[in-house]
Amino acid sequence: MIALQDFSNAAPVVPAAAAEPKGALAQILSQPKLNCVSAAELRQHLEAEIAAAGDWFTLCRGLRRKGICLKRREGDLWVHDAQNQAAISSCDGLGIDADELELRFGPSQP
Repeated sequence: MIALQDFSNAAPVVPAAAAEPKGALAQILSQPKLNCVSAAELRQHLEAEIAAAGDWFTLCRGLRRKGICLKRREGDLWVHDAQNQAAISSCDGLGIDADELELRFGPSQP
């Protein structure tokens, strides 16, 4: 028999491992603002997923594994922290051409 926790009056618990980004992403996001070095590091961190993706779904799934999601904001495509939905930078600010992505994958889906 398996004992189940009573969730009726408890606050949701987020495992510590899932709450904080890890590795290179954590180092980049720990800085208050992206400077040119951290923007280059983040772009490099995302390049493999962008190059390998064949469509928006595959791209978004790969980026989500790295703790990143894409969202439309103010008419531009932005990179957000997937955990807390905080905006990190526009794709243009990272040197990622959103227009080129739309040519490859079709109209923006994020």
